[in-house]
Amino acid sequence: MSEIESILISYNAPAKATERDMLDRLNARYGAFNGNGFRYARAEHVRVIAGFNARRTCDYMALDLWPGGLGKSRTGPTLHGHEVKVSRSDWLTELRDPDKAEAFRRYCDFWWLVVSDRSIVKVGELPDGWGLIVASGDSARVAVRAARNGAVEPMPRDLQATFARAVTKTTLRLARHGHDAAIELAAERMNLPQIGDPR
Repeated sequence: MSEIESILISYNAPAKATERDMLDRLNARYGAFNGNGFRYARAEHVRVIAGFNARRTCDYMALDLWPGGLGKSRTGPTLHGHEVKVSRSDWLTELRDPDKAEAFRRYCDFWWLVVSDRSIVKVGELPDGWGLIVASGDSARVAVRAARNGAVEPMPRDLQATFARAVTKTTLRLARHGHDAAIELAAERMNLPQIGDPR
């Protein structure tokens, strides 16, 4: 075996990011806990309706629970929707079916494309108003700011229900399987026992 072959064999390429990796980054990004509670309600895999017939799923939603100012400048809680892509082919499939994102985007104040690598989306491909979040080390950073949707539609009851279910499932998953700083701080401040603690 040549020296070059042995170098190539021993080289460990970085593992390709998965959707789970990107969702973990989003959970960290929206995992703030301030004085009186969680800053965001975080929800993975929100279905457009309850039941097994749901054909559309939003990869991630984060509802900002803070009022955003006082008086006339108050913006109210804002909803951020996210479409996660870890391959170029998946992104191209998304571009061919704009109705998929629109099923959720119209209810969101901000809509984001979240990619594991900047090369997944080419210049000029990002739809108008969409923001772009890109993996950066163990976190995710804004590459393009999302424009605020000035015509947000009221969220239908079916979507409210699936969002609430997804928030519950996401919070439980984070409490059981992760080291989520916001959940750990909330449990400490509320003097809650850890899962499995008999007290």
